[in-house]
Amino acid sequence: MGQSLITAIRDNTGSTRSRFSKKWAKSIPFLLMLPALAVMGLFALFPVINAFRLSLYDKQLLNPGETFVGLDHYSQLFSNGEFINALKVSVIYVAGSVALQFLVGLALAALLSAQGVKGKRFFRTAFILPYTLSELVVSLIWLQMLDTEFGIINYFATLLGADPQNWLFDFALPAVIVANVWWGSTFSLLMLESAMQGIPKELYEAAEVDGCTSWGKFVHITLPSIRYVSLLNMIMITLYTINSFGIIFVLTAGGPLGSTDVIGMFMWRSAFQFMDLGLGATISTIIFVVNILITFVYIRLFGLNTLKEGA
Repeated sequence: MGQSLITAIRDNTGSTRSRFSKKWAKSIPFLLMLPALAVMGLFALFPVINAFRLSLYDKQLLNPGETFVGLDHYSQLFSNGEFINALKVSVIYVAGSVALQFLVGLALAALLSAQGVKGKRFFRTAFILPYTLSELVVSLIWLQMLDTEFGIINYFATLLGADPQNWLFDFALPAVIVANVWWGSTFSLLMLESAMQGIPKELYEAAEVDGCTSWGKFVHITLPSIRYVSLLNMIMITLYTINSFGIIFVLTAGGPLGSTDVIGMFMWRSAFQFMDLGLGATISTIIFVVNILITFVYIRLFGLNTLKEGA
């Protein structure tokens, strides 16, 4: 009986250790994530919290003091005509840029993934080359190209018999959208082409046996197979376009007459030109909330099943 009791105790101890080991093993991935989460909290979460805190105060750039004003900055913004205009311009700028970036990237990815296309390496290098340049360099290139007197675009326009145009005045918003698309569509190309390369070729071969056309294969095989990557791509290029203003800053600085004054430009001007850090922090908080809402809308539109399939 004594030996049986000892054996039972050992079995119970071993079972307890086994359960403890399993629980410990399940927590290892989360422990390994702690350093990354700490860094994200320091460089991502803390600035967001601090920006929201600062939005509740009247804080000037050259004045060390702070005065609590509550939600006055928020009510002030939504009664400000310039801010409302910046929201409208941002909607047009983001919608145009994102739609064209995705469609151009999708078309180029399909072209480079198609069989029988010669010179793929050359075209891939040519398409990717703009993305190797910084936003500042891209902006300066387009500033020269769109120049009224010496720009290459007006040069070709005159060769075709058209009159030179003041692109950055008469067509300011379309011009900055085209410049942004020229630079940013490469990102969509890289993501979507990588996803297309992972589609099993057997699916296309089976579709050919059934007499499916190239367009049918693209619609019924390619697009459904890259839904998850398309969702991520749309989210990323949308968030980046909302938060960027470098191209507009260099090309038009928000002009003429506020026609390209996006919300990022309005935030920069409020915080660093008018020295109102509290108002600038309020705008950045609104931009953060907009980012969250847009991500949620994308996920709802594509469906949660898309994320589950890609996981």
